[in-house]
Amino acid sequence: MREVEMYLNSHHMVKSAILYVGPDYQSCCLKDFINTTNLDEIIITGDITQKQGLDILSPLIEQDSINKQRLPSKLQFISLEEIIPTEKEVDALVFENVEDISVLFQLEKFSPKYLVGEMKQQGLSSFALWEKYRNTCEEILIVTKRIDMDAQVLSWKKNTDNNIELSVIFPMYNVAKYLDQCIESVTAWKADYIEFLFVNDGSPDNSKEIVLEWAKKDRRIKLLDKPNGGCASARQWGLDRAKGRYVGFIDPDDYIDESMFRKLLRAAMIGSYEISYCGYNELYENTGETKKVDDLLGWPYNLGIVEPNKIWPMIAFSRVAIWRGIYKTDFLNRSKIHFYTDLRRFDDLPFKVETLANAKSIIAVNEHLYYYRLARPGQDVSADDDRLYVHFPIFNYLNESVASTKDQRIIDYLQLCKIQTHRYAINKIRKEFLKEYVLNAKKDLMTTGNFFRTLFMAKKELGKKARMYYFGMVTNNIMLLNFLKHND
Repeated sequence: MREVEMYLNSHHMVKSAILYVGPDYQSCCLKDFINTTNLDEIIITGDITQKQGLDILSPLIEQDSINKQRLPSKLQFISLEEIIPTEKEVDALVFENVEDISVLFQLEKFSPKYLVGEMKQQGLSSFALWEKYRNTCEEILIVTKRIDMDAQVLSWKKNTDNNIELSVIFPMYNVAKYLDQCIESVTAWKADYIEFLFVNDGSPDNSKEIVLEWAKKDRRIKLLDKPNGGCASARQWGLDRAKGRYVGFIDPDDYIDESMFRKLLRAAMIGSYEISYCGYNELYENTGETKKVDDLLGWPYNLGIVEPNKIWPMIAFSRVAIWRGIYKTDFLNRSKIHFYTDLRRFDDLPFKVETLANAKSIIAVNEHLYYYRLARPGQDVSADDDRLYVHFPIFNYLNESVASTKDQRIIDYLQLCKIQTHRYAINKIRKEFLKEYVLNAKKDLMTTGNFFRTLFMAKKELGKKARMYYFGMVTNNIMLLNFLKHND
């Protein structure tokens, strides 16, 4: 039984439906549909002529008179031009074999409680139908058939508490200089089902006043005040108060392409993916130049991944850039993923690893839509001292949440992530902090990985130089590490 029929059978309250069919629809298809559902009334319409409609119905009516086949009490064909809303609302709009789903837009006037159907992949997506029907329907299920690939399923149920589909969280501290550009870029998309949560983390500048001025013009903007606690604390504060089915994060000194969140949400919803992400650009404040960052946007991620073992490599090979994606809130709650509020910096690293270690589905939008500002005073990425020791409590958390799964494949990628993180720190940190950093890095790496297995994995997956870095760290060979550092 197909997903559409299974869905209708699981919703016993659906008794009447408009069945919109395409020109290739056959009588045998209708027979199967009737036999596998429990509808009392079916009105057939669609991209077919009166004669085609009668040709679909006639064999079933004849069989009913001969074999007493069960038919709905009301079964008729009405051409699309003649069909009009009645006093009795139809329970469901069901569609099959539709070549162009834009024709379904005009049936929204029937106010169906359910929208259910199958469509071929085409220019207009199931997201376009969802946008049209989301205020009318209680539930929507749309299966998008793809050639030589698994179907994508948009499955949605109206939230009775609010209409927010996406919450975007902005941790805010001393960013007044950049706020206007950031807010202008995110609010350009005028959807009413998005909220913008600006978390004022005790900022001493006038960031709060800027947000309040914007909030007067856009009711989607909300200001959340809290005492200063750091970026992780601000992000978690917003996450605890977010209403959306999906949640995203923006550093308010950055900005986005105005289409970014619509494209991310569309990609996520079409296949009910847990994570949807896009590419990003590095924006150099001192020169004003931008550079596209190549980071896992192509095949197979742009087609959607529903196999965790193909997602796990991203733990090691995708950059720490959580702000270029959106995340299903149910997925975060189910996986108990949160921000570690005692971390004063680099809190996005554990969030990245934990989401990728737990996600069962992910999709990439193959466009560079986020602008990440670099060379700004006070950024964590400029740290070159004992602030880099924060990596050790971060990996302690990940040892508990990720390595404790005992899945060796995940642990391998976590180990590779550690090697690359510690390599980054060794290349950044000043000489007087290097020795202590390496001692802690050795302890960290030996906590979760077998020496010879990690040595093999480092060479295979990261290259010979990464293997040498790993060897230098676990043998505490400062001379080797300094050599690698100055020749990296």
